[in-house]
Amino acid sequence: MMGEERDTTIIIESGVVEIEGEAEVFGCPVKKVVTNKPIPVYVKKGEVRAEGKYIALKGNTIPKSWKKLANKDYNRIFLFGDVDTGKSGLATYLANNMDGLKYVLDLDIGQSDIAHPAAMGFGNVDKKILSISQIEMEDGFFIGSTSPMGREVRCIRGVAALMQKLDGKLSKSEKLIVDTTGWVKGRKAREYKLAKIKIINPDVVVCFNDVDYLADLNANFDVFNVESFVVKKKSREHRISIRSELYKQWLENADEREFKLSEIKLGNTNLFKGKRIEEEFIHEVIDSKIVFIEKGYDFLNVCVEDGIEVGYEVIKALKGVFSVEDVCIFSFDQLKGLVVGLYGDRYLGMGIVNESDQENIKILTNVGSEVRLIEFGEFKLENMKEYIVRVP
Repeated sequence: MMGEERDTTIIIESGVVEIEGEAEVFGCPVKKVVTNKPIPVYVKKGEVRAEGKYIALKGNTIPKSWKKLANKDYNRIFLFGDVDTGKSGLATYLANNMDGLKYVLDLDIGQSDIAHPAAMGFGNVDKKILSISQIEMEDGFFIGSTSPMGREVRCIRGVAALMQKLDGKLSKSEKLIVDTTGWVKGRKAREYKLAKIKIINPDVVVCFNDVDYLADLNANFDVFNVESFVVKKKSREHRISIRSELYKQWLENADEREFKLSEIKLGNTNLFKGKRIEEEFIHEVIDSKIVFIEKGYDFLNVCVEDGIEVGYEVIKALKGVFSVEDVCIFSFDQLKGLVVGLYGDRYLGMGIVNESDQENIKILTNVGSEVRLIEFGEFKLENMKEYIVRVP
């Protein structure tokens, strides 16, 4: 496509758009866009050259309700919507067009833009952006999973921790946008969303869907309905592919760092937090060479030399004999590739375990700052693909 265009939106799915004139993406001025994911380029006027997969539509495709919201004087804006409704696009549009906007808090651990997948993060809006992924993470909270289901309590801890930090940074006149996951349906999703809203205490909940259960809070916030606008819905495979690309970005130019376990704290795991024991019964029921056994108040960890599959009856027997709720039988080889979160004075970023034993842990990461805490995730990466792993 080449030619003079005016008041036209070019939705480019993959390829390049160049404009000699005036154009913008979600309110961010652009002259050239190169992308492998759908982006709406609104051409006010000018000469356009487009290559790749795209469609051209007359007019500006940004919904009128988005423009109306951008002119409202809300300080805390909570975005509420199902998957593929346009929450991140709206967050980007507001970041570019709402006066007084200071921070964006991204709580979507599955498709995280500011942090990496499996983490929450926030950043300062100090320039026009094409996507909230261009906002640099100022701080974050490592969850260790790409889904909040079953990890609601840990996620709520993360929301509370990040909001406490933001409360100390925001003045009364500065604005905050909160982007959230698309998990909104069902009892557990409802309770999770209501708990987040209670902690954040927004001035307005921006809804892409008709939501009747917000009335359960009996809270003092407005509900503002907006139209959905998403260029193209993502399949499950596409979401996995996006996360793989994000992992690559966060691990780009990564180096191996070695940490002594006696000098570092481990979090989101009970490894090395129990008392070493010797039990003949365990040696009898586990057909593998045992490296060590440790027992805590409610857990039992058995480290073996080689990976081993243990049946439910064995686990049940160990729980009964030792009066514990969690039993983990693992080898250090199983930890190779495990995704971890690294903390110093703040959340620094992710890494993956290269090697570990009872004294040291080697992690591939591009975090170069001082690390004080390493938190274990619930999955490993092999060729940037996710695999659930059982760790202590």
